[in-house]
Amino acid sequence: MRVGVLIGVKSSEKEIALKTARNIINALKLKGYDYIEIPIDENVVENIKKSKIDVAIISAHGKYGEDGTIQGLLELLGIPYVGSGVLASALALDKMMAKKIFTFHQIPTPKWKELSKKEIETRDLNEILKDLSYLKKPWIIKPATQGSTIGLSLVNQEEELLKGIELAFQYDENIIVEEYIKGIEITAGIYDVNKPICLPLIEIIPKTGFYDYKTKYTPGLSDHIIPARLPKEVYEKAQGLGILAHQALGCRHLSRVDMIVEENTNNIYVLEVNTIPGMTETSLYPEAAKAFGIEFPDLIDNFIKATLKVI
Repeated sequence: MRVGVLIGVKSSEKEIALKTARNIINALKLKGYDYIEIPIDENVVENIKKSKIDVAIISAHGKYGEDGTIQGLLELLGIPYVGSGVLASALALDKMMAKKIFTFHQIPTPKWKELSKKEIETRDLNEILKDLSYLKKPWIIKPATQGSTIGLSLVNQEEELLKGIELAFQYDENIIVEEYIKGIEITAGIYDVNKPICLPLIEIIPKTGFYDYKTKYTPGLSDHIIPARLPKEVYEKAQGLGILAHQALGCRHLSRVDMIVEENTNNIYVLEVNTIPGMTETSLYPEAAKAFGIEFPDLIDNFIKATLKVI
């Protein structure tokens, strides 16, 4: 059996994609799979056709990997692949669409306002601030279709708004301004090979006070506590919301649902769903799987078998 590891080399999250790919390849070696690395670039169609692969694993985050484009290509070529399909991938990456689906399914998510680059260029700042008046400060400003907290800002004052908007627009034509919920950051890994199971919840404690890109991927800059220190009823509700968010978007095989438990109230808010969670040595999903009793090589093996419907 030949596995194609498709690596996202064109997105802003290239570094993480490469680290994830290395980890996946090591797992494939341990399990005895034949494999080939295929960069997701302008030659990807030709290279996939030449590779004669039986199944694909996508190691790509953000655009051109996690947004449904490469999934659509694999569908056209008739190649089965690990992970969510075209529609679920596109919906999950687009935070505006995901939030609308969460709202439809009564999944709590922070209040938000979407802004386009055209809107910012043609409207007065005071008008925009008026539109945002229903959102409590501080605000989180982020691109609509990015991951790994790239382009994200925490804004406490109105004077910081433009700077946050400018940063977010470096990565997308559309951005989201949402209420910042102060509380405990948790993440739920969803393991879905036969039916969706929520892996042990992880509590994330950033040592810098904010879980940004550097904190997320630098060993030692955040503590991960498994299982998350939550009251039993809150813990179980968060696990249920994780599965519900996964299903609402139509995800398959795996996802990671990021949430926050508001301090004082213990209200749970779903922030976003990652259809291709990082699989680096410091990544949360493999850590949760290990706590559940699944070692990383077995995890990858199980996903391949589920894709080929032999598990």
